[in-house]
Amino acid sequence: MNLIKHVTDPDRLLLVWQAPEGKSRARFVVGELCQHEGQIVFRYLSDTAEFKKACAEGFVCYPAFRKTGQEYTQGVLDSFLRRLPPRKRGDFAKYLEQWRLAPHVEISDFALLGHTGAKLPNDGFSLINPFDQIELPHEFYIEVAGFRHQKNICIADISVGMNALFIVEPDNEFNRDAVRIEVAGKIIGYVSNPQCKAFNSWLGLYSINASVERINGTSERPLIYIYGRVDLEQHCKAVA
Repeated sequence: MNLIKHVTDPDRLLLVWQAPEGKSRARFVVGELCQHEGQIVFRYLSDTAEFKKACAEGFVCYPAFRKTGQEYTQGVLDSFLRRLPPRKRGDFAKYLEQWRLAPHVEISDFALLGHTGAKLPNDGFSLINPFDQIELPHEFYIEVAGFRHQKNICIADISVGMNALFIVEPDNEFNRDAVRIEVAGKIIGYVSNPQCKAFNSWLGLYSINASVERINGTSERPLIYIYGRVDLEQHCKAVA
């Protein structure tokens, strides 16, 4: 098991909303949390095409912040921390291990929200670290996006410890920054859209060593997690 001992404090997290059953189940970036000089500000990205698509799928607001045209500065961190177990809980070290974080990891509350995603079972919201301006070397632990859409591989073909390869897809019809993830020469899914630009940047300059770290979920909706490390070693970008 790989355990991360230090997580760089991000400047920004993105609020993602997933359309419910009966809709597309697509994920949309609908807001952002920005951290500057100790203050955390939340705002909706209401001018974006993605926000408008989310509204068309049924998105209204995050319950704690109901006015989509307003910028919030009070109680932002506390509101989102309610989505995580308290650090004082007796089994908190086990929770950290689940997310491949060492028991005494150096991680702020803000970074913990982004690292874990802060998902709850049924509300469709999560937070994601877009990896803006991350200092290297950098360790990451991410969920593979879109595995259920892959027809040429099944979950039985994948096991913990298998090497994972990241390959950019500049001709992808949905996202020109798309980065696919391959295991044993087969596509298992993609990097989440909000993190694709960071991976494109890394793949253009540095070496990424990664492997399947955890397989979870159900047989109908398996979840695959990748642990990886971005090193300062120069590397050539793999292009589809």
